[in-house]
Amino acid sequence: MKSAAAPFLLLLGVFGLVTAQTVDPDLLELLRGNPDLLSLLLQSDEHRSPLDKPNVVLLVADDMGSGDLTSYGHPSQEPGFIDQMAAEGLRFTNGYVGDAVCTPSRSAIMTGRLPVRIGTYGETRVFLPWTKTGLPKSELTIAEAMKQAGYATGMVGKWHLGINENSTTDGAHLPFNHGFDFVGHNLPFTNSWSCDDTGLHKDFPDTEKCYLYVNATLVSQPYQHKGLTQLFTDDALGFIEDNHADPFFLYVAFAHMHTSLFSSDDYSCTSRRGRYGDNLLEMHDAVKDIVDKLEENNISENTIIFFISDHGPHREYCEEGGYASMFRGGKSHSWEGGHRIPYIVYWPGTISPGISNEIVTSMDIIATAADLGGTTLPTDRIYDGKSIKDVLLDGSASPHSSFFYYCKDTIMAVRVGKYKAHFRTQRVLSQHEYGQECAGGFPLEDYFDCNECEGDCVTEHDPPLLFDLDKDPGEAYPLETCGHEGVFLTIKSTVEEHKAVLVKGTPLLDTFDHSIVPCCNPATDCVCNYVHEPGVPECYQDLVDTAARHYSP
Repeated sequence: MKSAAAPFLLLLGVFGLVTAQTVDPDLLELLRGNPDLLSLLLQSDEHRSPLDKPNVVLLVADDMGSGDLTSYGHPSQEPGFIDQMAAEGLRFTNGYVGDAVCTPSRSAIMTGRLPVRIGTYGETRVFLPWTKTGLPKSELTIAEAMKQAGYATGMVGKWHLGINENSTTDGAHLPFNHGFDFVGHNLPFTNSWSCDDTGLHKDFPDTEKCYLYVNATLVSQPYQHKGLTQLFTDDALGFIEDNHADPFFLYVAFAHMHTSLFSSDDYSCTSRRGRYGDNLLEMHDAVKDIVDKLEENNISENTIIFFISDHGPHREYCEEGGYASMFRGGKSHSWEGGHRIPYIVYWPGTISPGISNEIVTSMDIIATAADLGGTTLPTDRIYDGKSIKDVLLDGSASPHSSFFYYCKDTIMAVRVGKYKAHFRTQRVLSQHEYGQECAGGFPLEDYFDCNECEGDCVTEHDPPLLFDLDKDPGEAYPLETCGHEGVFLTIKSTVEEHKAVLVKGTPLLDTFDHSIVPCCNPATDCVCNYVHEPGVPECYQDLVDTAARHYSP
C-alpha cells in the first residue's frame, strides 16, 4: 500500500525541497493541513523551469519594413529597446509572412496556415467594417491552442479579422470568440489613413472606419490617436500582472507603424527621421515596458518573445512609409520587400544571442508555441507553419525547404532554397513617380501603385523570372534559363506537389452589409469618446501647415 505522503514527496521532489534520503515529517504534516501553502509552492516562479510551459508573448508591428530598425541596418533611425532584443536574442534575416496585406497575413499568424486555405482572400484583400464574415471559427487560433495547453490568453491592439455579422453590436468575429480570455483596448478594424486626427491628411476622421473597443464594447468613435499606444501597453502590463503565476500567451498588435502616423507628446518631434521615427521610438519604449514588467515579476527567463511585422512597408506613403532596405517592393507585393520582415526571438538564458539566416515564417509561431507548451495541433488539416523550436534552441536547420508568395488565391512566386521564381510581378513605383505623388514628402492620397494580382500593372513570366536571393536579395538581376534547367525542374515539381494537396477555402472578403457597421450612438452621428482626452502634439502644427500648402489647389 502506498504511503499517504507519496503525493507530497513527489511534488516536493520536483521542486528540490526533499530528497530520497531526507524527509522532514513536520513539513509534510504542515502541508497536509495547509493546501494553500502547497498551491503557492506549485506556483513558485523561483522553481519553475524555463522550458516548463514558458510564457509566450507575440508582438506584431503594422506595416514595418525589413530595414526600419537600426538592428536591421537603417542608417538614420535611432536605436531602441527592440534593437537591444535583437542583440541579446536571435535575429533572423530570412523572416517571412503568409501574405503582404494585413487581413490575410494576420489570419496566417493566428492559424499557422496560408490564407488561401482559410478563405481570407477576395477582391478587397482585407476585411472591411461592413464585411459580414470573419476569421472562420473552424480554424484553430494560437490562442485556442494555448488554452488547450492550460495557458491564460490575452490580446490588445489591432485585430482586423472581422467584426460583426448580423448587427452593429453582435461582435461575432471579435477576438473573444477566437480563444482570448482577456481582450483589452483593441482596434477591430485598423489604424486607417481615414482615421487621421492631426489635420495632416483629413479634416475629420471617418467614423465609419475609426473605432476603439474594450473587448466587445465600443468606447471611442472616432478614436483619438494620442495616448493610444499607452492604452494598449497598460492593458498588456495588467494582463501580465494578473497572470504571472501561471503560463500565459499574450498577443500585442501595435497600431504603429501604419498610417495614420501618431505618437504621444513625449515622442513627437524627437526623431531625426521625422514622424515615422517618432512612432518607432514610442513602440520601442512600449516593448521595453512589457519586458520590464516580466522582469519585475521574475518571469523574464521563463518567457519567449516573438517580435515581427505583419508584412512590408507601404512605400506609397513617401516619408510616412517604412523602409524595405535593399529589398524590392513593399506592402501588397510579392517582391521580397512585401513578404520579408524583421523577425526577432528573445528568451534570456535560453536562446543564445546571434544572427540566423534560416528561413522562418510568421506561421511557425503557433506550431512553436504549441510545441513549447506541450500541446499538439490538429492532424485533420495542413499546417504551413512548422515548429522552429530546434532552430531556436540549438541552431538546427529550418524545417522549410520552400516558401510560397500568394496574392489572393494566386501563386505569384515560390522560393526553393536560395532560388526564387516569379510567375507574376507587380509594378513598383519608380523614383520619378514618387516625385509626382509625394509633394513635400507627404503622400497625396491613400493608394497603392499596384495592389492587384492580375491586370495592367501585373506582368506574367513564362518561363518564370529567376533570382538567386543569396547573391541578389534585391531581385535586380534575373538569371538565365540556360544553365539553371535543374532549378526550374525543382521549382516546377515543388509547385505541382503544393497544388496537388491544396484545398482552397471559400473566399470570405467580399460579402458586405453596411447595416452592420459599428455605431456607438446613432443619435450623435456615431460620435462618442469615453476614454480619451482629445489633442494633437503641438510640435506637429508646422507639418500640418506645410501639408495644407501642398494640398491647396
